[in-house]
Amino acid sequence: MKKQLLLVFVAGVFLITLACAKSQEDNVLKKGGTPIVKLGQETITSEQLQDELTKLPPNVKAMFAGKDGLKRLVEEIKKREVLYLEAKKVGLDKDPDFVKKMADFRKINLINALIQKNVQTTSIKVTPEDAKKYYDDNQKEFVMPAQVRAVHILVKTEKEAQDIYNKLKKGGDFAATAKSASMDTATAEKGGDLGFFARGQMEPSFDDAVFKLKKGELSSPVKTSFGYHIIKVVDTKEAKTTDFEGVKPMIIQYLTGEKQKKAFDTYYSSVEKNYSVQIDNKAVEDFASKQTALAPAGAPQAPGAGAQDAPKPPAPAENPHK
Repeated sequence: MKKQLLLVFVAGVFLITLACAKSQEDNVLKKGGTPIVKLGQETITSEQLQDELTKLPPNVKAMFAGKDGLKRLVEEIKKREVLYLEAKKVGLDKDPDFVKKMADFRKINLINALIQKNVQTTSIKVTPEDAKKYYDDNQKEFVMPAQVRAVHILVKTEKEAQDIYNKLKKGGDFAATAKSASMDTATAEKGGDLGFFARGQMEPSFDDAVFKLKKGELSSPVKTSFGYHIIKVVDTKEAKTTDFEGVKPMIIQYLTGEKQKKAFDTYYSSVEKNYSVQIDNKAVEDFASKQTALAPAGAPQAPGAGAQDAPKPPAPAENPHK
């Protein structure tokens, strides 16, 4: 059964791959070579078969190796062409949505072809020396700030928070209390665990309280816009600078992207000056205002929502919930 499902899946993937590999012009089958399959007035030839093989990605091509594989290839090409003829027969090629999609597809591919032809990015190189210079000149970007890992219990009233604090000070189980009492459902099942986070990722009052605590210490009730928290620090990390080797690939990728963007911007500027382009800023402002008014109001962030904010490139990202 599993084998049959796999074959069905592979066939489906292959039909999609063949469809993507075909020319976006009308269905014009090559006429050279030996005829293999006749489809009404059309003929699939050995030349077309060879052309289809050339277009296939290596991992897909491997599925059609050998005599049996090539027979399957012919079968799948036959299915594709029959389905194509049927789609035209029922008029799907005239469907307005399809025509628009094809127009959009053509536009995007023409733009990509233009950029590939005129923006030479393959010659852009960033050396390890370039990366090292960027690293030395931008040390602040590679400093991982001091972090704490904290657990918390969130309740509605100060009295509830004070009662919980008193019980925990007498030896109560923090994780069990968080599971049973905390309103922060995202962390309650994890014993209130917020993971690691740095200053500035929580509300100011929460930040002020947690970064005054030492490892193992418990805070008295702390008020935020969400309610009242009891916080305990379970681990800390000192600030450190990531070494160059650890970020070198990321810097090279970033600088390469910057150079490619510069090459594109230079080319675009040379093209745009040949056209009369005007933007009605008032109309843009009106449109933006209407979109803002229609957008649903954002829900308030939970206390730990900022703990996974990614640093700006090319600084290394660190998962705070490791």
